[in-house]
Amino acid sequence: MGRHDDDDDREKLSWREIDKMRDHSRHVSREPKSFRERSLRSDWAKKQHLREAEKFFQGKKGSDQYKKAYTALHDQYGTPGFEEAAKKFIQEFGPPDDWGTLILLLDAKDPSVARQAMAPLKNLYEKRSPIEQKGLKGKLKVLAMTTKDKSLREETEKTLEGL
Repeated sequence: MGRHDDDDDREKLSWREIDKMRDHSRHVSREPKSFRERSLRSDWAKKQHLREAEKFFQGKKGSDQYKKAYTALHDQYGTPGFEEAAKKFIQEFGPPDDWGTLILLLDAKDPSVARQAMAPLKNLYEKRSPIEQKGLKGKLKVLAMTTKDKSLREETEKTLEGL
């Protein structure tokens, strides 16, 4: 008496069919099962999105062309091709944002390249370590003594006074 006739008429489901129904249920999450898997996916996605956003906001400076020109500038330092690489870099991208490359540009023989490197260096000066600040002052003193361009010499001396 415990069984109903309806139960006998129903088709029995196999375990495979039961599992398949569970997988299609809206109550079952399709996300990775473990917390670690979920966090790894979200961290990776965040990093990818941040990289793309940085490239977008950097404009030309986030491009592969910038990286090539930047590498070429550093590779050409101390060679006769440095002048051309420095002029091309400044023309295409303007002065760089990093301290080390700006210091390199002070060695360019073209006064306009050195001038364009001085303003950003002056802005970054306060944020640098005392050793780096001393190094910049020394570099500017040498530039003021050795340059043949009178206006660059005057501008260098003014920059030194302002530091």
